[in-house]
Amino acid sequence: MAGLKKTETINLRVDLTTRDLIARAAEATGKSMTAFMTEAAQAAAEQELLDRRFINLDAAAFDELEALLDGPATANAALTDLLRSPRD
Repeated sequence: MAGLKKTETINLRVDLTTRDLIARAAEATGKSMTAFMTEAAQAAAEQELLDRRFINLDAAAFDELEALLDGPATANAALTDLLRSPRD
C-alpha cells in the first residue's frame, strides 16, 4: 500500500464501542486508524475473494485430481530441503 496515491474516500458509521476497539488496536500496532482499517479491510476482502475462486475441471481431470488427493503423500525433495534450511 505504501507509495500508492490515495484518492478515494470511504465513509462509515460505527458505534462508540467499535470505534474505541479499532482505535486501541491501531494504537497497539503503531498505526493510524486509517492505516489499520485499510489494511484489515483489504486483507478481509482478499481472503473473501480467494475463498470464492472457482476452478472448472472436466470429469476426467477431476477424477485424476481426486485420485491424487486420495493417494498417499509423496516426499518433495526441494520442499524438504527448504523446510530444513536455517531461517535468516
